[in-house]
Amino acid sequence: MKIGLPKEIKNNENRVGLTPKAVETLVNNGNEVFVETNAGIGSGFSDDEYIKAGAKILPSAAQVWDNEMVVKVKEPLESEYKYFKPGLLLFTYLHLADNLPLTKALLEKKVTGIAYETMSKDHTLPLLAPMSRVAGRRAAIIAATFLESHRGGNGLLPGGVDDNDPKKPTTEKGLFLIIGGGVAGYNAAYTAMGLGANVTLLERNPERIKVLKVDKRLEALSAVFNNKLVVEESNDTNINKWISSADALISTVLIPGAKAPKVIKTPMVQNMKQGAIVIDIAIDQGGSVETITKITTHDDPTYNVHGVSHYAVANMPGATPRTSTAALVNATTEYAVKLAKNGINSALSDKTIFEGINTIDGKLTSKPVAEALKLQFTDAMSLLK
Repeated sequence: MKIGLPKEIKNNENRVGLTPKAVETLVNNGNEVFVETNAGIGSGFSDDEYIKAGAKILPSAAQVWDNEMVVKVKEPLESEYKYFKPGLLLFTYLHLADNLPLTKALLEKKVTGIAYETMSKDHTLPLLAPMSRVAGRRAAIIAATFLESHRGGNGLLPGGVDDNDPKKPTTEKGLFLIIGGGVAGYNAAYTAMGLGANVTLLERNPERIKVLKVDKRLEALSAVFNNKLVVEESNDTNINKWISSADALISTVLIPGAKAPKVIKTPMVQNMKQGAIVIDIAIDQGGSVETITKITTHDDPTYNVHGVSHYAVANMPGATPRTSTAALVNATTEYAVKLAKNGINSALSDKTIFEGINTIDGKLTSKPVAEALKLQFTDAMSLLK
């Protein structure tokens, strides 16, 4: 198969869909890979490295898109819709539930869209999890950064300071309130604990709550940094109980493929401290915070609502591309190889790929997306040969 690797054009998106090693794997499996010049430069990969891996470098995005399959990281932007064509196999994050224009473009041009974020395996999301880990860890770091007074924060260092003398007073620690104890939430909590902050982690699943309460890594961090970890059920009562004390709120609530539910309501945000920070990791699925009404960029990441900073960047892992690209491509390569070998019919033998199908031949095949956008749903199995 002929595979295109374009350069990402989203604001400060420096990840790339394939590493040279992944290109080498695809080439060794009998495929041709065409890379847009400088596509990997933001992640530290030169054109020469791709050439050595067996790729051909092309000067324009149009040439790279004009192939049988395109591998990306982020959803195509409006300026890329002109490259769509019938039968194109697009393998990337799509996040269609909050993006009607992109959904319509994929359907009108009869693009086969395979979305990383809806691919599931053994009750996990293998292609979403790596970026959830990055986003969760970055969220805690971002929260600490935007608590700085010159960035509009309340001036609190999350872990405070002390000289390890129990007889002397210590400074206050920050409280990080994290909604959702999945991959992103756990990694946000882990990093916040490592920064020395007190952490309250709210999770809906009773079994997951039990696991989090006895997690050895979090216990070890609490012992080292002398900070508190509270794990409780996620509900309006507990959110309201903790939110007024929170210096940082990190919401990680996500329903795979669907539009995120509005878990954090406006009155809750109004109850927060002045100079606190809210971060919504699910913003690319519509966001779970009611007061976040627009997506922001790495160039201009926050805006103030009710005296609270709101961070709503939809490509958080793009700011750490060396790590993010490696983690993502480690997960996507095996599926890219299968798709390159058998096309969309790979889904007949691989349930994970089947779950990733969002559009085929002008039909919308993701039920959560269809429900979110009020469009007709078609079972993908009826369209496969």
